[in-house]
Amino acid sequence: MLSFTDQLLEQHQQVWQEMQQHRFVRDIEQDQLPDSVFNRYLVFEGNFVATAIAIFALAVSKAPDIRQQRWLIGVLNALVDTQIAWFETVLARRDIHPEDYPDDLPGVTTFRDGMLQVAQQGSYAEIITLMFGAEWMYYHWCKRVSEQSQQDADVRRWVDMHAEEEFHQQALWLKAELDACASILSIEEKQRLSTLYGTVLQWEIDFHTAAYQEGEDE
Repeated sequence: MLSFTDQLLEQHQQVWQEMQQHRFVRDIEQDQLPDSVFNRYLVFEGNFVATAIAIFALAVSKAPDIRQQRWLIGVLNALVDTQIAWFETVLARRDIHPEDYPDDLPGVTTFRDGMLQVAQQGSYAEIITLMFGAEWMYYHWCKRVSEQSQQDADVRRWVDMHAEEEFHQQALWLKAELDACASILSIEEKQRLSTLYGTVLQWEIDFHTAAYQEGEDE
């Protein structure tokens, strides 16, 4: 019998594959991602880290017990101490000025605002669904892409950060936690989580598409 999370992956295989084969992913895999696209993406993603911190903080406040809170606080520490610092360093090294890359594009704002709104108004299980959708997806494409070479050291490091065992363990924790949450939910509640999961994957697709500008980066 498939676990709840494996059922999600099966139910949403089309949109999952669309993200796994997204132009952004394929460009990195083929080592042909334009610098302008990666620079724009770094601004968008770096800004989203602040939202991710808020989302995980809300997860801590809604977690059922200390076991989950302990793990989630560890994630928060990594976001604050490691990821924020990495973005600060890489933006400075690449001479990227965030004000040159407005992040008010629909694909960016829908992802950011949608994720935050669900975290604010939704349940602990919904927050875990959000982050499982994002991180399980990211681990899988980055693990595959890491088998190829990337000449840009910053692109390579970004891929490696999401293909390493530490990130894998975090994605596995979210998968197991979502399965545990689903075990006590009704069929209707599980269906709502399935719908949310599919929405998150589509938000991710639109977010990564926003790094490309029409008529540019061809």
